[in-house]
Amino acid sequence: MLYLIDGYNLLYSSFREWIEKFGLENARQFLINFLRSYKRKFIIVFDGREEFPNYPIENVIFTKGKSADDYIKEFIRNYKNPSEIIVVSNDKSIVNYAKMLKVKTISTSEFLKERKNKEI
Repeated sequence: MLYLIDGYNLLYSSFREWIEKFGLENARQFLINFLRSYKRKFIIVFDGREEFPNYPIENVIFTKGKSADDYIKEFIRNYKNPSEIIVVSNDKSIVNYAKMLKVKTISTSEFLKERKNKEI
């Protein structure tokens, strides 16, 4: 399964204290490292910027002029096996779009609970 993660949605809904304590860039970096430790296939999508500074970005997408919502919807629509995707977001427009295309969705809190329960 591929987890397609709405990056800022996850960051702001579940890790706001990281942003307040460490700043947005450091919190984002920490979140990416946190996800990599999960040992699951994922793509995390953030709105905006041209690149992620000083970080390999093979599974981190900055949308460069389009919203993360639009990128995620386009990704779902064009993915060859949408049944292999799990969208992680609380955004109703993304969740409803994914469900319309029969793509599984989970909330950010469900995702984090699942991650915690599967840690070794």
